[in-house]
Amino acid sequence: MKLKNIMRLVLPVIAGAMVATSCHGDLDIIQDNRLSASNMWKDATDVTQSTYGIYQRMRSCFVSTTCNVFYWGEVRVGTYMWGSSIVNLAHDNDMIGVESSTMNGANASTNWSALYTTIDQANAVLKYAPTVNMSEKELGFAIGQASFARAYCYFWAARLWGDVPLNLVPIESVSQPECYPVRAPKADVYAQIGADIEAAVANAEYLGTDCYFATKTAVNLLKAEYALWMYTNQNGGDSYLALAQEALDALDLTSGALLDDYSKVFANNNKKNKEIAFALSNSQDEKLTGGFYPYFWFGNSTVAPAYQNKPVPIKATQWWGFQPPFMKRLRDSRDLEGDKRVPTNLGDGDYGASGENLTWCNKYVGDQSGAITIEDCDIPYYRTALGIMMAAELAYYKKEYTKALDYLNVIAKRAYGKDNYYTDATKNGVLKAIENEYFLEFPAEGVIWWALIRLDTIWDYNDYLKQQKANNPNILLWPISNSARNKNYKLVQTEGWN
Repeated sequence: MKLKNIMRLVLPVIAGAMVATSCHGDLDIIQDNRLSASNMWKDATDVTQSTYGIYQRMRSCFVSTTCNVFYWGEVRVGTYMWGSSIVNLAHDNDMIGVESSTMNGANASTNWSALYTTIDQANAVLKYAPTVNMSEKELGFAIGQASFARAYCYFWAARLWGDVPLNLVPIESVSQPECYPVRAPKADVYAQIGADIEAAVANAEYLGTDCYFATKTAVNLLKAEYALWMYTNQNGGDSYLALAQEALDALDLTSGALLDDYSKVFANNNKKNKEIAFALSNSQDEKLTGGFYPYFWFGNSTVAPAYQNKPVPIKATQWWGFQPPFMKRLRDSRDLEGDKRVPTNLGDGDYGASGENLTWCNKYVGDQSGAITIEDCDIPYYRTALGIMMAAELAYYKKEYTKALDYLNVIAKRAYGKDNYYTDATKNGVLKAIENEYFLEFPAEGVIWWALIRLDTIWDYNDYLKQQKANNPNILLWPISNSARNKNYKLVQTEGWN
């Protein structure tokens, strides 16, 4: 079904929700009185419509300017990678707080309500879909999609905040205890994530191949990422290595699963390509635009007229730019190693209004045909290259270092055009190669921060984290928002934060 037809189905549900009563606890969930057993859940169309609505809400979450994979991930790598624009020096206090891990409950990025709005929609589908008369395929699609979405959102929440409210039923009344929940132990949340992933796996054959929704590949990538996280960060034990292996064995992790040209993975005229397993759509046709990408772009006053949108993307103000240490890694890989990915990740040239050098993240440039760039690039969350990198990680944890290099060299072959680019099969050699490929393959995709935590090397790149590790055992987590605590006295702040 084309996205425009999906939106015609979804938008009436969303519109109905917007005028309904709100559950004004910490979750800020809009109670949709239309989604009730008595007047909504009548046939398969109702269930399908509500399942599409999950992804509309998820998209609304992740196109937020402050709550997205960039702020919730890579910004916290810190000044090694990101910082204020070298030209404009534009940074607000929220940005500085996230970059330096000095944020508090007043920071805009600490708001988790949009995640819970998505979870609530998934809860409704999971509750009511089994009560509706529909085909096995229709039911499998609904349960599989809702299970994936709930697991995906809770996986973000648990990694960000640790203990979080664990709501498993839809909000249908302002008197429900779920409106004012406590923070559940993270062990319970992770156990539920694992159960939801297995429910999605069980229904994977019904999910379809449209990457704007969960696909079988996306489910297994989530399963692998979850398993590696549980092994490395939650002391889950070797059973999670076996779980990761099970997930990765279900995927095609050969070079044939990748596009030959890295730039085409992100090209605006090549959306939904074979390497993308899960993405959320931006489309001018559907009037769906937005995301964090414009923070990489420049105001026209800082760019020489001849280069405005040719090639320098123009919007308003460049808030974020690559910093010298990371730019050196990119430029060395390009100039010394022939890395073909770098032009896609790094825009670089003497394009300034006074001839100064400008740099920007070039990965997600949208429509540059007009005076300003339109934010219509899709937001990709899972692609096959991540599966290959996680397979290399898994081999590293299992001390199968030669095997790890085999996977890394699948990624490296496309980048450098060389067979067996990595040859150092020592433990440290493999670790450094994995780090290097995460940095060079995934800038601005919300991946690198989590990989460095799993590898326990984030401390090598963020001095603030290293200094504060002893004083704040939760330095890698986030504070919860003041808004949440003001609305719900049952919530306590994350230990070590204010």
